[in-house]
Amino acid sequence: MSMPGTPVEKRQAFHTRTGPVEARFFTVEADRGSMVYMVVYGDYPEALMVTGDREMLLDAARDGAVGNIQGRLVSERALSLGGHPGRELQVLSSDGRLALRMRIYLVNSRQYQVVAVAPKELRSTEDRDRFLDSFRLTGN
Repeated sequence: MSMPGTPVEKRQAFHTRTGPVEARFFTVEADRGSMVYMVVYGDYPEALMVTGDREMLLDAARDGAVGNIQGRLVSERALSLGGHPGRELQVLSSDGRLALRMRIYLVNSRQYQVVAVAPKELRSTEDRDRFLDSFRLTGN
């Protein structure tokens, strides 16, 4: 993973219908805070993975990401990483000032989110694309 700086780590617990999930966030702010790069991962409870529909889990992650910033989904496409299902989203904030590009992957019971946030006018940047493209799975 190529991040433009040293990430700050944070942990946050979420409650799901099948139990708690702890997510780990790794965040870097660049360009005086105008760009934010983030990698998040968390493990779903095994009970959910046995009964859960992977597309439903990706849908829920998408809906949560859009809802968290009260944004509007601009585009969505299916993708995969190492044979694992994923999605790429483009989201605009409710005020239209921020553009979020995000990739979500479901790898066994772990969900990864790779996120780049920038002012709308910088929606397409080489740094952002390089960051998103640098995410790889290791040790699977």
